[in-house]
Amino acid sequence: MSPSRKPGRGRAGGTVAVAAALAAVAAAFSGCAADVVDPAKTEIAVRFDVAEATDTKIAGVECPSDVEVIPGARFTCTVTARSGVEALAEIEILNEDADLKVLKLTNP
Repeated sequence: MSPSRKPGRGRAGGTVAVAAALAAVAAAFSGCAADVVDPAKTEIAVRFDVAEATDTKIAGVECPSDVEVIPGARFTCTVTARSGVEALAEIEILNEDADLKVLKLTNP
């Protein structure tokens, strides 16, 4: 070992440290990836789409919290108007980013 190098400071050690740090960051964010549809994003999308399509004020939206992001998959949410009337919204997952579209609204 040359006098100017300290143990653990070599090029290989630095590369391994950077690779380990990147792996740790990737592992930390893998749980944040769109594995399941974000319930908050779903509520916002459903509220907006239903209110715009029906000119109805929405009191609440209830959707399953464990919907896997599979483009083309569909699931159902319960939408409650401020008047208390409930309806079922059929939602489609459009892409891997979990963008959503309300397909139809029906009486329960």
